[in-house]
Amino acid sequence: PFDAEFLPRDDIAAARERIDKSVAAVIFEPVQGVAGAYDLDPDFVNALREACDASGSMLIADEVQSGMGRSGQFFASQVYGIEPDLLTSAKSLGGGFPTAAVLCTEALSALMKSGDLGSTFGGGPVAAAAMLAVIDTIRDEDLLHNVREREAQIRELCVTGPVQGIQGMGLLLGLVCDRPAKEVHRALLEYDILTGTSADPRVLRLLPPLVLQAEHVTRLAEALSSIVPNI
Repeated sequence: PFDAEFLPRDDIAAARERIDKSVAAVIFEPVQGVAGAYDLDPDFVNALREACDASGSMLIADEVQSGMGRSGQFFASQVYGIEPDLLTSAKSLGGGFPTAAVLCTEALSALMKSGDLGSTFGGGPVAAAAMLAVIDTIRDEDLLHNVREREAQIRELCVTGPVQGIQGMGLLLGLVCDRPAKEVHRALLEYDILTGTSADPRVLRLLPPLVLQAEHVTRLAEALSSIVPNI
């Protein structure tokens, strides 16, 4: 029932011009996974928050990929220092068990009444237990600290061979390559290293588990170094 429009990425002027009282909600992905692990400009994200505050529009963060510790914080929105009105989480939320959740502010929650929302399988006890176990594990094993350490290590060691730069956040990273990323992907398979491609043909995606260790990053760096860069 709603028309959807798309704003140019990181275009602050376009966001300020388009987001007005006619806009019900703005949905954004803090780190655009399929696009190549592209982390949005912090000024752009803050401009979205300010524009939504001024117009009364809801700001919705899609954190299905960037959430649950992958950014180095529980949610990537925290890295940007903003609070969305709604936040979606899934996939890693259940540690492999199929789960999903929607979080909202207290102000928005106060507008919802019993019966407004429903699900034939929502609130299942096994799914709820899985989510609690994931949250406890991230906290108890200090995985957020590990994510930040491994990100720093990857940025230090992995701009080598075909890799010219690194974008993204935490352990949702894009390696910007000097050739089609599919070629680098195939080369790394020879070293038993699994990576992903993206909508950007020259960006290779890294989405390793949050328990990634230093020796794994060293192994990746050595494998990349063995791939002769284009001259």
